[in-house]
Amino acid sequence: MKFWKSNKTQRNTEELLKEVNNSKPEELENLLQKVEEEIKKSDDKNADLLTVKTIITSRLASIKK
Repeated sequence: MKFWKSNKTQRNTEELLKEVNNSKPEELENLLQKVEEEIKKSDDKNADLLTVKTIITSRLASIKK
């Protein structure tokens, strides 16, 4: 299921979620920074990117208990 078309500056949500699921805990912070940069670049609010950001943040919070 794809939520938006992928181009040079955007990856589709499916790819981002796969990367989140396959990332090691130490890689999640870098991935979070990438997602935040993409959110800043986008002209409008992208709910899919915000969802991915929430997932990463939640995982980081659960790891750092």
